[in-house]
Amino acid sequence: MSEASVRVIPTDDLVINENSPRAPLWWGMVWLIIIEAMVFLGLIVSYFYLRYYAPTWPLGDIEPPELTLPTISALTLWISSAPMCRADSSIRKGDVKKLKIGLAISFALGLIFLILKYIEYSGLDYNWATNAYGSIVWAITGFHSAHVLAVLLETVVVFAAASRGYFSAHRNLGVRINGLYWHFVVAIWVPLYVTLYLSHLVLQPR
Repeated sequence: MSEASVRVIPTDDLVINENSPRAPLWWGMVWLIIIEAMVFLGLIVSYFYLRYYAPTWPLGDIEPPELTLPTISALTLWISSAPMCRADSSIRKGDVKKLKIGLAISFALGLIFLILKYIEYSGLDYNWATNAYGSIVWAITGFHSAHVLAVLLETVVVFAAASRGYFSAHRNLGVRINGLYWHFVVAIWVPLYVTLYLSHLVLQPR
């Protein structure tokens, strides 16, 4: 190949440090969160649409949701963001030990949340096939629980990589992305919790 045929391409926009805010994986997670947030919004809108046109809410003989266990599980999930933040700040300082501790605590709290949701829903006298209320409640909780399970599995992978010495103060994009998704899964449960467990105390059907 002759020297004249070689084309020089600027590399400033091609080589991106993995810890840069412009890292493709980071932006990929941001867009995934935006898309999934729209799906959750659609579920919330569907819930209130069904409620608006229902003669009673909950439908049929279903009692309003009990608050004790759902509130305990919600607090457990919300608290889990704190150790995840600690894990992220620790690896930025190169502290792998505290990173692993933060990941482990968050994982345990997320797992407790799923166990409590299983206990809660296994005790219900209705399911997704009972009526429209049962369908939307199970759909919202099931979809969110699937996200919790997904981020738990992702956290296991991050923990395993940390145990093998993969992450450092200068290589921590995986931790940041995992933390970003974790905080989304935690934060989205706030409007979902209000919708499922508190909205009936304020709003009445049409």
